[in-house]
Amino acid sequence: MSATPLDPTAPLAPVPAPDGDLHPIRSRTGMGRLGVALGLAGFGWVLPFGASTTVLLPAKIAAIDEPNKIALVATITIAGSVIALLANVLFGALSDHTRSRFGRRNPWLIGGGVAAGVFMALLATAESIPMLILWWCLYQMAQNVIIAALVAIVPDRVPTPRRGTISAVYGLGCVVGATSGSILGASFIAAPSSGFLALAVFVIVLPLAAALIAPDFSNNDEPRRKLTRRELFDTFSFPRKAPDYYWALVGRLLIVLGYYMVSGYQLYILTDHMGLDDAAAAQFITLAALVNLAALTVAALVSGPVSDRLGRRKAPVIVASVLIGVGAVFPLIVAEPWTLLVFAVLGGLGMGVYTSVDAALMSEVLPNEASRGKDLGILNMANTGGQILAPFAASVLIGVGFGFTPIFIVAAAVCAVGAFAIAPIKSVR
Repeated sequence: MSATPLDPTAPLAPVPAPDGDLHPIRSRTGMGRLGVALGLAGFGWVLPFGASTTVLLPAKIAAIDEPNKIALVATITIAGSVIALLANVLFGALSDHTRSRFGRRNPWLIGGGVAAGVFMALLATAESIPMLILWWCLYQMAQNVIIAALVAIVPDRVPTPRRGTISAVYGLGCVVGATSGSILGASFIAAPSSGFLALAVFVIVLPLAAALIAPDFSNNDEPRRKLTRRELFDTFSFPRKAPDYYWALVGRLLIVLGYYMVSGYQLYILTDHMGLDDAAAAQFITLAALVNLAALTVAALVSGPVSDRLGRRKAPVIVASVLIGVGAVFPLIVAEPWTLLVFAVLGGLGMGVYTSVDAALMSEVLPNEASRGKDLGILNMANTGGQILAPFAASVLIGVGFGFTPIFIVAAAVCAVGAFAIAPIKSVR
């Protein structure tokens, strides 16, 4: 029996892109191998990032400058996120122009992993805030080389009817990586430098493994597009007359902002707001991460295939945003650690659905098939933008004198607005 394009073991033959441009949807490997590769690579970059942002970076900052730790977490996170924002767009565009025997994305996937591993290891050597900022910013740049390549693989190599399922596998890798990162980071809370060295291994090995598991076709036969000064300028230009694209961007920004305002400050919420010591906080973060992992896994495994079967992307993303917002209400009502467990469950369900389906939604609102990498890079600005705004907003809200309580109010509110922002999208159901 001949294989059909929807057979997960069958490679996809090249087919014309919707606009007849240079970027056909094609895959050298079957969807099963491609899904495994994307899941591994997502796990490989999210685990080090999650461990660093939730535990290791705050712990290292506190060890260097305890009195100013709240403001410094915001400063370092913002600095790194600005670099990440620019890098995602730039390297997405550069991968659009890449011609090699390994395809346009895999060289960046491998190179980004090696560079990110080096900079992660150098974070272990930082003994001052300026050096910590420098290595973190360079790490963020390299990490976003990986991300820019990964997110463009879905519209490059996955047909639209399968994008929910493949995005779910990638999303599952990401959410398991985030949870595992929290657990691993908590185990190194007293020795963050050792933790950074351990994380460097993941970020080097797993993107490389992904490229080996799912190699791409050579694209040396495609006409080469010289990257002129004008095109480099256009790299940072935003698409025109694409309202659905911008509704998706705003929705993603607000959902990410709401989630990270709470999850990014877990350590300080537990110690400074709920009164736990470092050891108890580390144990609780591990417990919350395990609960979060269970919720994320169930949501991710179910939501992607269901989204494909129903042919709907918007409703799952809206539900995800509402779940995260409701989860943020519980620690607002009661300042007890168990309420963060409730957030772990509801936020986990929400992020599981979100990371599984949102990537498919984003791939279907792209206005130009010839610039997938660049346009997805701009959409990924919402991820980094949410991470820029989350610590800034949290530090401002804490600084006004009401403690951590306003964080939960604002997080719930922006998630609600994020849900409303997805609704007006017309080109995707």
